[in-house]
Amino acid sequence: MRKKAGLILISGLLAGVLTGQPSTPSALANDSQSQTDSAETMTLFEPTELYDDRYQQVGMIAPQQVHVLQTSSIRRGHGEGYRVPRYLISTWMGKAWIVPDNALRGKEEPMDTYIELSHEETLYNDPGLLSPKGKIGKQTVKAIAGWDKRYKIATPEGEGWIAPRWEAFVGIKLVQTDVQLTAPTRLFRFPYQDAGAGVNPQPMQITAVWRDWYRADSWLGPVWFRLHELDAADADHRIEVGLRYYYLDGNQTRFRASVQLGPRWRDTGETIPVGFAVFYYNENGERIGSSSGATVRLKGGEATPVELTVDRDVQMFAYATVQVGMFHDQPISKIQPDDPMAIADDAANHDLRLGSIQVRRDGVFSIVTGQYASKLAGERHVKAELSFLNTDGKTIAKAPLELAFDTSYPGNGFHQPFEAVVPEDVSTYASVTLKVLDVR
Repeated sequence: MRKKAGLILISGLLAGVLTGQPSTPSALANDSQSQTDSAETMTLFEPTELYDDRYQQVGMIAPQQVHVLQTSSIRRGHGEGYRVPRYLISTWMGKAWIVPDNALRGKEEPMDTYIELSHEETLYNDPGLLSPKGKIGKQTVKAIAGWDKRYKIATPEGEGWIAPRWEAFVGIKLVQTDVQLTAPTRLFRFPYQDAGAGVNPQPMQITAVWRDWYRADSWLGPVWFRLHELDAADADHRIEVGLRYYYLDGNQTRFRASVQLGPRWRDTGETIPVGFAVFYYNENGERIGSSSGATVRLKGGEATPVELTVDRDVQMFAYATVQVGMFHDQPISKIQPDDPMAIADDAANHDLRLGSIQVRRDGVFSIVTGQYASKLAGERHVKAELSFLNTDGKTIAKAPLELAFDTSYPGNGFHQPFEAVVPEDVSTYASVTLKVLDVR
């Protein structure tokens, strides 16, 4: 951590510690983004400079918890520099700005999960990372608390804190199950780190899952794989879409995606037209956006580039699904009009029914598909929740569900498809119930 020179204020700014005129940084004080109000606290782990509105240093404050009044950003560095957040805090002499190098917002929160470390990391005694206690090699560790991207873990030598410098996979679930591979599958040392090897179709004994990845033991040691080569696939695995390259353009997320046919169609010599869109979900299974539609012409195992646009920031998506609307010039319908619509919600919403529910697994996620219908015509948006129950009637998981009816919806039980994502295994559910939360 960078050491700071100057006077340290133990309980705020003391009279007489105002500094002289420090050298002016290349970033200007008026080169800041609009301020937003905040009601958060922040813990400073090291002495931190205080600045006035002109970005002139006026003192320092000792490590302590402070209340954040406003946040904005300012440029640092030479030339155009780079943006860093700055925070307005209250001191006993008035308000001042800080741009801390070692601080965390909020507080330590309990966790109960596992983290896969891909490289050796330093283990610390404290969340401020000021007191190292040793090294910990690449392995799966149990996290018992988290604070931003720092984690308290349990080790044989006791508890300690890590702030992974290398890629770490948070939210690992340890399991003992089998997965059947139906196509040749690439193996990875860690998710996205190619092992340069693969396996033929066969059953695999799984020891852990993370998002849509599976871990298994092999002749190479622990390896990871997933059921689709690229980042997302449709339910019938007609196509796969790669989503690793994206950027934020204003309020839009733009993906430089790649698309290829699924395993069953890769040996064809034909060029197949495909129309599709992509749905994006967070760690909790909440849909956070959907892409614009795209049409591509795919052949064999060749990947075709395409740009996808989402009208919001979905850069932190945890999972994505592909919705194929047209394949080989044929429309793809998810509607099964003769299937029973067996699920009704509470007494106040008997006009809405669900049915034809199917569940497929993809790593830690269960993807639930089905269809819904309403007696009422016209436009409205329904927010609901699906609860999956076991044979004892106990809820094993819940899934957020949003249903949209447009102005052309005719009512009279006309069927439309839905998809929901659950970050749990609900494939063995005994029954499912629906609860309407909001109708607009």
